[in-house]
Amino acid sequence: MLDFQRYHGCMPIDKTLLRSQLREARTKIPAAEAERAALRVAERALFLVAEFGGGPEATPVALYASLPGELDSFPLLEALAAKNFPTLLPVSGEKATPLKFHLWRPGEKLVAGRYGLREPHSSAPEMNPKVLFAPLLGFDGQGGRLGFGGGYYDATLAYLRRESQIVAGGLAFARQQVAEIPREKHDEKLDFVITEEQVFRFHTDR
Repeated sequence: MLDFQRYHGCMPIDKTLLRSQLREARTKIPAAEAERAALRVAERALFLVAEFGGGPEATPVALYASLPGELDSFPLLEALAAKNFPTLLPVSGEKATPLKFHLWRPGEKLVAGRYGLREPHSSAPEMNPKVLFAPLLGFDGQGGRLGFGGGYYDATLAYLRRESQIVAGGLAFARQQVAEIPREKHDEKLDFVITEEQVFRFHTDR
């Protein structure tokens, strides 16, 4: 676990500074270590998703096309698709609005989205996920998530949790855990986080 108290003392934790420090910490992960971590996380995640029941074909799973420096999401995407889970990727709209999720299978083309992020084409079938993996820069032991500041996943989780039963988690390197993520009223907590070292399950009131 990263400890940022030495930077902040007793002052409130600044999200912008915390994001910068977590990005820097990720750059220090050797490529071989990052590759092993992604495979281990995919293995753990596959078992966890199977626990949620309903059968693969009835359990759409939403992930994201990982960016350089993030834990690679594609080993999990490929493992889920091989087990016949519908795999979904997000298509973004206006800032801080709920994402839409479209069916995407490994090997299919990705296009540049609103911010240059890799997304499925908007003509691909749209589905609501039953399991969602949100990207993150950091997490804490209470289910707190530090995202990238766009507000998309907070808006998405709030919407999906109102509309249906959904389980939401994150994929992360173990060193992305911090003692505390500062939380604002609109911040949605996660139900679980999977790292190369362990699975965290959170029982929160969100």
